[in-house]
Amino acid sequence: MKTAIAWIAPLFFATAFAAPSFAADRYALIKLEGSVNPIIGEHVVKSIEKANEAHVRFIIIQMDTPGGLMGSMREIIKSILSSEAPVVVFTAPKGAQAASAGGYIMLAAHVTAMAPGTEIGAMHPVSPFLNFGQKDEQGNPAGGIMEKKVLNDTIAYGKSLAQKRRRNVDWTVRAIRDAISSTYLEAHRLGIVDIIAEDVDDLLVKLNGKRVDVNGSVVVISTAGVAPLSFEMDWKEKMLNYFADPQMVFLLFIIAVAGIGMEFKSPGLIVPGVLGAIALFLFLMAVRVLPINLAGLALIILAVVLFILELKIASYGLLTIGGIVAFIFGSMILFDSPLPGGRIPMRSIIAVMLFLLAFFFVVVRSVVLAHRGQVTTGMKGMVGETGVAIRDFKAGGKVFVHGEIWNAVSEDEIKRDDRVTVTGSKGMTLFVRKL
Repeated sequence: MKTAIAWIAPLFFATAFAAPSFAADRYALIKLEGSVNPIIGEHVVKSIEKANEAHVRFIIIQMDTPGGLMGSMREIIKSILSSEAPVVVFTAPKGAQAASAGGYIMLAAHVTAMAPGTEIGAMHPVSPFLNFGQKDEQGNPAGGIMEKKVLNDTIAYGKSLAQKRRRNVDWTVRAIRDAISSTYLEAHRLGIVDIIAEDVDDLLVKLNGKRVDVNGSVVVISTAGVAPLSFEMDWKEKMLNYFADPQMVFLLFIIAVAGIGMEFKSPGLIVPGVLGAIALFLFLMAVRVLPINLAGLALIILAVVLFILELKIASYGLLTIGGIVAFIFGSMILFDSPLPGGRIPMRSIIAVMLFLLAFFFVVVRSVVLAHRGQVTTGMKGMVGETGVAIRDFKAGGKVFVHGEIWNAVSEDEIKRDDRVTVTGSKGMTLFVRKL
């Protein structure tokens, strides 16, 4: 028994002390790619929490984003500011961008780095309800109280991040107020970016020995002998993130409307209805993630209704014009996001609107006309045809219709050579009336 304890005890202590040293030889690698949305935000926040629990030396967030939602951006920044391990935000690979929300996230990092060919900035808030374009005589924003409120709030937020990390406050204010952007070299020269690195390996070399302030304590980053601990999205997060893009959600809604509408108009086609139902399901799943503006959604639905009414009512284009206005404005306000990257680009709105117009006024119109068209086969196809009476008759007689002689009955008194029109049929007998 004593011999067994003598063997087990050293093994236990060796394992207990080996685990922390193994974790301390790792650094976390998190990728933030695409629009900043709730799925990306939750993934980054949870990854930072797990990295801190693993006691990694430092965290690298490799970022390439056009911007996104303010709420998700703030959650990521809160997580960075409270992290016990230094957070390095690296705009990469070459050609990537840290625009809008990405610029704020860069400002919050303990260390910022950019790859050649990248850019940062354009952090001005945007909104279809607010006019930020008005300027006073000094060139400063001269909008209403809401414009000033939103702009001043975002400026103060950006300044606070820049001041905390001792970055260029003047550049930060200009990037928010005037929406300026800077290249990686300009950002490095202006004190926004600490390191220019070709890739992650080059970044690790340049990070080694760098001193940073982490929650009031000075930490020296050591990259010697470290290995990456990657935090990847699982398949569910990847799927949700794919459909959480504003443009994708917008397209899903249009497909749902077109597909289901086509199936209702022409039952039995199956394929449009199935595609529309799937698109509707994915749309409903996505709107649980993205902040949808119900007023925008109502305007888009109104536009579709107006396009349909145009096919049934002679409005001389007025309903179509109203539908176009409602569709464009509804699409612009469909998503509540004060930052670029969280809205639908105007080129996408115009493209989808042209598709809808072509769909309704070419495809749907042809279907409607086909339903309205007269049957031209069988006895039903005789209805509406005109002919000539062969002899006088008051109840029943003979008529010459469609190149043939038919038995005919009529409530009118028919004279020979009178012109008649077919109103119906029974068997091989036509019902006619005098023209």
